[in-house]
Amino acid sequence: MNLAFVRAMLAGSLLAVPTHAAPIQLGQQFFNKDWAAACDNTISCEAVSLLGDGQDENTPTATLSRSGDGAGTVVIGVSLAEPRGDRYRLFIDGRFVNGGALAKGEYSIRLEGPEALKLARAMARGRKLVVQGADGARLGELSLYGTAAAFTRIDALQNRAGTRSALFATGRKALRARSAELPVILAQRIGKQEAIPDAGTIVRLVESSVCAGERIGVTEDSAYSLGKHAGNFMALVMLSCGNGAYNFSSAPFVGTSRDGRKWSFAPARFDYPETTAAKMGGVNLLVNSGWDADSQRISSYAKGRGLGDCGSAETYVWDGAMFRLVDAYAMDECRGSTEWMRLWTAKVDFRD
Repeated sequence: MNLAFVRAMLAGSLLAVPTHAAPIQLGQQFFNKDWAAACDNTISCEAVSLLGDGQDENTPTATLSRSGDGAGTVVIGVSLAEPRGDRYRLFIDGRFVNGGALAKGEYSIRLEGPEALKLARAMARGRKLVVQGADGARLGELSLYGTAAAFTRIDALQNRAGTRSALFATGRKALRARSAELPVILAQRIGKQEAIPDAGTIVRLVESSVCAGERIGVTEDSAYSLGKHAGNFMALVMLSCGNGAYNFSSAPFVGTSRDGRKWSFAPARFDYPETTAAKMGGVNLLVNSGWDADSQRISSYAKGRGLGDCGSAETYVWDGAMFRLVDAYAMDECRGSTEWMRLWTAKVDFRD
């Protein structure tokens, strides 16, 4: 499936933002050669390696993150396809730059603070990073083409360019790092589970919805309690609404009932993005979605292709009236990275 089509479908299928909602501006992705970079709304940034020419899924992947606070902590992680032994040695263009113990978990190599900053600067000036085991066996290599541009982008967005703390082009400028507050979403806790629509009610909703002509093969609809609001029972209903090879679309509706038996439905409201879908009758389409009742969150995960190395993912929380964006991740280029970059984040505070 074409990634641009998936993103356009998602962006064009959400309801307009209510006038009381604060505008949401996602971070912009940046690509240069074999690296990508992005910062979220708190000015926390990351850079991610992409597969270069002639490389395959066994190529190591690397990420760099820098916090958006005054400390600007740098963290670098390197994931190895087949880590062996208990120690590693890093070489950039044939020169030894770092060594230590291999770690367990997602990243076999993880550096933080001054050690990570030193390695970042060496990476930005290099062309190829090689990982060796303690015995000299090669554990992998990855391209550094594009690191200088990606790190410079982060420096510019964090207002660190030309300072002693820059990732790449250091200088003597005074540091006046940018910062941004973490948005806080006030959400009404759902509480105990209440009435939900029965199967017959859901069938009637399907038949009257825009999804009636989009259902192919096996379909699965679901309903979940959203508790009570202003004396009414409320429920989330997810209708199967079409599918592709690896993307399954669902349309969320919110049902309201005074007695728990007779229900009225409206498309679920979302605060991002600010578009209205005339073709879908104002109904939001979520992809590969899921609902977590404990956290009151609904997720959408649209893959650009089956490998899952590109696409977009969002998580929303139910605040008692609508779904509010909590996290958004994306990777627009399909080049082997399953590390999607964070473009938005928020904190959720529940009210009982």
